[in-house]
Amino acid sequence: MAGDTVPWADFEHADPTLARLVQERLESHRHAVLATLRTDGSPRLSGMEAPIRSGQLWLAMTPGSLKAEDLGRDPRYSLHSAPDSEDLSEGDARIDGVVLAADPGQQAEFVAGHRYHVEDPSIMELYLALIKGVVLVRVLEDSLLIESWTPSRGRSTQRRQ
Repeated sequence: MAGDTVPWADFEHADPTLARLVQERLESHRHAVLATLRTDGSPRLSGMEAPIRSGQLWLAMTPGSLKAEDLGRDPRYSLHSAPDSEDLSEGDARIDGVVLAADPGQQAEFVAGHRYHVEDPSIMELYLALIKGVVLVRVLEDSLLIESWTPSRGRSTQRRQ
């Protein structure tokens, strides 16, 4: 893989409980927020769907879009869930990593499982999002619970009052 990154399936296998919670956060809204890096190094934030299927976290976008150009130049990304409530009892999830361009077979797999009919897969640029780190932050009773995971370290938990 790409250094110290793994596909979703490896994260899910290593920590199924945290993976389920993070997936629930990502799927609680149709769109998540993708951060990429502009040519000057500043962040670009874009709303987008980020489905998890077949053991992969997928990022599909229009060819030539600014976020696609950003990822083509620098594969680093950060994906952030949309919080459901002010109290953050369900949590706020973030995934950091790098992307790999999907090959034609993976693109066909993605299109076949897409909830919308896609007649021409060339209308999208498709990436597999590899994971370098995951963070889930929740407010529980009187404290902040921060659960994080990396391929090399596994899960760590911090509780702040």
